[in-house]
Amino acid sequence: MSRLYPKSFLRLILIGFGLVSLPLIFALGNAAFNVQQLAEQSERAVREAAVATRASREMLETLTGMERALRQYLVLRENSLLEDYRRQHGEFLQATQDYARLPLDEAGRSRLLAVLAREQKLLNALNDGSAVSPDEFSAIVEQVRGVLAASGRLVDLEIDRLRTTALDARSTLTWQLLAAIPVALAIALWFRALISSQLQQVDRAIRTIGRAEYSDGITVAGPQDLAYLGRRLDWLRRRLAELEEQKNRFLRHVSHDLKTPLTSIREGAQLLGEGVPGPLNEQQKTIISIIDQNSRRLQQLIEELINYQQAGFAASSIDPQPVALDVVCTQVLRTHRLVAAARAIRFERKLTPLLVEGDADKLRVVVDNLITNAIKFSPREGLIHVELTKREGLAVLDVVDQGAGVAAEERERVFEPFFRGTRARRGTVKGSGLGLAIAKEYVLAHRGKIEVVEEGGGHFRVKLPLNWEKKD
Repeated sequence: MSRLYPKSFLRLILIGFGLVSLPLIFALGNAAFNVQQLAEQSERAVREAAVATRASREMLETLTGMERALRQYLVLRENSLLEDYRRQHGEFLQATQDYARLPLDEAGRSRLLAVLAREQKLLNALNDGSAVSPDEFSAIVEQVRGVLAASGRLVDLEIDRLRTTALDARSTLTWQLLAAIPVALAIALWFRALISSQLQQVDRAIRTIGRAEYSDGITVAGPQDLAYLGRRLDWLRRRLAELEEQKNRFLRHVSHDLKTPLTSIREGAQLLGEGVPGPLNEQQKTIISIIDQNSRRLQQLIEELINYQQAGFAASSIDPQPVALDVVCTQVLRTHRLVAAARAIRFERKLTPLLVEGDADKLRVVVDNLITNAIKFSPREGLIHVELTKREGLAVLDVVDQGAGVAAEERERVFEPFFRGTRARRGTVKGSGLGLAIAKEYVLAHRGKIEVVEEGGGHFRVKLPLNWEKKD
């Protein structure tokens, strides 16, 4: 079952951001809810405390006035004092009603009702003219004080409950935050892997094209814009495959069309040189020799041109294997032994056994081109020094001849295709200017470096990593 992707990669990222934010948003929302609950509970507690304080003060002040009016009435027996007592009785009832609205427990509410009934009984006795003792009212006052003290303890309990609720909320929020962070991190890592898989598809497609592997189609699954990019990359693959086929076809045709007449020329020159059509004089033999030499030279130039074209795609065709670079150098030196002996050129070797990861054939071409270049520019009876060492985790190959070396202004251009130095242009050394260019392409394909060392004579240095991973 294929995954359901949004229409764009940007929307996919926004969805991922939203999913990562959900646990944190939930924790923040819950925190806001708890804070709101605590605020409401705190406001209610403060309001109830204020009401309790005001009602308690009014009740006590009213009771004090009632007690004074009662004692004066019992002594003076004036009706105005009794009316004053009755007025304050009404105020006492109003204060009691305000106090009764508080969240009292059943015991506190029962004691408050008992106080009201006892005070009402006292008032009824005054109205009936019955004997009343001031101590009775003092007992009522003490009873009211007990009710207020009990309600004060209730306020303290409410404050303790508020504190407990705040601590519980803090603990809950802490655990929620501790849980939200790993959940958000897990979602982020999952979405990172999802997005990374999308980008890796594009990366693999690009690397496949970079390796010149055009046989398999390219498909990128994901949002519409990435899928469209995959289709464009597949179009590019097909187009490059067509161009590659055209290039190879051209090279094959050029190779065949040029080598066939050259072969005929060489065979004809050889037959003439052997005197098959008839004897030749010395001047004719010289002309035949020139024709043969130049035809061989032209064939060599054609092969070097084709090799250079192939070297441009060296990185895509390298299958890294352990290669004994010292053995490769020894083999190349052995093949050039006769050519060097013809000019009395000697080789001085200092080869440290080293294994590198690479393509043995292409590394052989690099060493061969460097040795060939050194032989061309070495004077007669000269010495070519070949040294292979290990430095800073790299295999370092130095090829030094006793020639004039590379001019300072030509050291940057000596690796360019078809570039020939001052000596070559003057005709003292023949060459196509492709050998060092091919060597550079192969060295770069091995993630190495080739350079001209600023020392006496021609000194070329190649640095190759001992191990490298071939990327997809």
